[in-house]
Amino acid sequence: MKQILQNLKNGNTELVEVPCPVGKAGHLLIRTSRTLVSAGTERMLVEFGKAGLIEKARQQPEKVKGTCGTSINK
Repeated sequence: MKQILQNLKNGNTELVEVPCPVGKAGHLLIRTSRTLVSAGTERMLVEFGKAGLIEKARQQPEKVKGTCGTSINK
Protein backbone atom coordinates (compact mmCIF):
# COMPACT_ATOMS: atom_id res chain seq x y z
CA MET A 1 0.00 0.00 0.00
CA LYS A 2 1.26 3.50 -0.73
CA GLN A 3 1.36 6.34 1.79
CA ILE A 4 2.32 10.00 1.46
CA LEU A 5 4.78 11.25 4.06
CA GLN A 6 5.59 14.91 4.54
CA ASN A 7 8.36 16.49 6.59
CA LEU A 8 6.69 19.46 8.28
CA LYS A 9 10.00 21.28 8.80
CA ASN A 10 11.13 21.46 5.18
CA GLY A 11 8.00 20.50 3.22
CA ASN A 12 9.58 17.51 1.46
CA THR A 13 6.90 15.04 0.41
CA GLU A 14 7.47 11.44 -0.61
CA LEU A 15 5.36 8.49 -1.66
CA VAL A 16 6.43 5.31 0.13
CA GLU A 17 5.33 1.69 0.18
CA VAL A 18 4.13 0.59 3.63
CA PRO A 19 2.63 -2.67 4.90
CA CYS A 20 -1.14 -2.96 4.80
CA PRO A 21 -2.81 -2.66 8.20
CA VAL A 22 -3.89 -5.88 9.87
CA GLY A 23 -7.40 -6.27 11.26
CA LYS A 24 -7.70 -6.82 15.01
CA ALA A 25 -10.44 -8.45 17.06
CA GLY A 26 -13.02 -5.85 18.03
CA HIS A 27 -11.83 -3.37 15.37
CA LEU A 28 -13.08 -2.51 11.90
CA LEU A 29 -10.76 -2.31 8.89
CA ILE A 30 -12.13 -0.24 6.00
CA ARG A 31 -10.84 -0.61 2.44
CA THR A 32 -10.21 2.73 0.74
CA SER A 33 -10.52 2.93 -3.03
CA ARG A 34 -9.74 6.64 -3.52
CA THR A 35 -8.20 9.43 -1.49
CA LEU A 36 -7.63 13.14 -1.92
CA VAL A 37 -4.73 15.31 -0.81
CA SER A 38 -5.43 18.99 -0.16
CA ALA A 39 -2.34 20.94 -1.17
CA GLY A 40 -3.55 24.07 0.66
CA THR A 41 -3.86 22.32 4.01
CA GLU A 42 -0.51 20.60 3.58
CA ARG A 43 1.18 23.89 2.68
CA MET A 44 -0.34 25.53 5.77
CA LEU A 45 1.05 22.77 8.00
CA VAL A 46 4.53 23.11 6.50
CA GLU A 47 4.49 26.89 6.97
CA PHE A 48 3.35 26.46 10.57
CA GLY A 49 6.11 23.89 11.18
CA LYS A 50 8.74 26.30 9.84
CA ALA A 51 7.49 29.22 11.95
CA GLY A 52 9.29 30.24 15.12
CA LEU A 53 7.62 30.28 18.53
CA ILE A 54 6.56 33.96 18.28
CA GLU A 55 5.07 33.50 14.80
CA LYS A 56 3.18 30.40 15.99
CA ALA A 57 1.77 32.45 18.88
CA ARG A 58 0.69 35.16 16.42
CA GLN A 59 -1.04 32.57 14.23
CA GLN A 60 -2.96 31.08 17.17
CA PRO A 61 -3.73 33.88 19.66
CA GLU A 62 -6.64 31.95 21.18
CA LYS A 63 -4.27 29.21 22.34
CA VAL A 64 -1.89 31.78 23.85
CA LYS A 65 -4.78 33.42 25.73
CA GLY A 66 -5.96 30.04 27.00
CA THR A 67 -2.49 29.06 28.15
CA CYS A 68 -1.72 32.38 29.80
CA GLY A 69 -5.11 32.50 31.49
CA THR A 70 -4.63 28.99 32.87
CA SER A 71 -1.16 29.79 34.21
CA ILE A 72 -2.18 33.10 35.80
CA ASN A 73 -5.30 31.68 37.47
CA LYS A 74 -3.42 28.85 39.22
